[in-house]
Amino acid sequence: MPLLDGEQLLRDYLDRNPDANRAALHDPQYAAEVHRLRTTLDRLGHALATEGITDEDMARRVGARLVTDLLGTDESNARMQARADAVIKLYQAQRVHLPAGEIPDWLRT
Repeated sequence: MPLLDGEQLLRDYLDRNPDANRAALHDPQYAAEVHRLRTTLDRLGHALATEGITDEDMARRVGARLVTDLLGTDESNARMQARADAVIKLYQAQRVHLPAGEIPDWLRT
């Protein structure tokens, strides 16, 4: 049994960080990073238990630090902004048409 719950650590982090949560839902590259980190945390939990480390609090702190250090959102936010800018340009050039009820507020300005 793993010493730490990587899924819970990631869920806690995403709940506390709306930008990261949005990136995990809308940026495929960021979602892949979250998935890789989930796998890494699970393997870390197994490795710690195998090595005889039983301090769950320490394992949780180390896991939380990995999550915080490895899930920066600056690059993800830049990718999402670039995609939004591209959509806005296409919309303004009337190359893309959206039903009126589906036009997001950020695109109306």
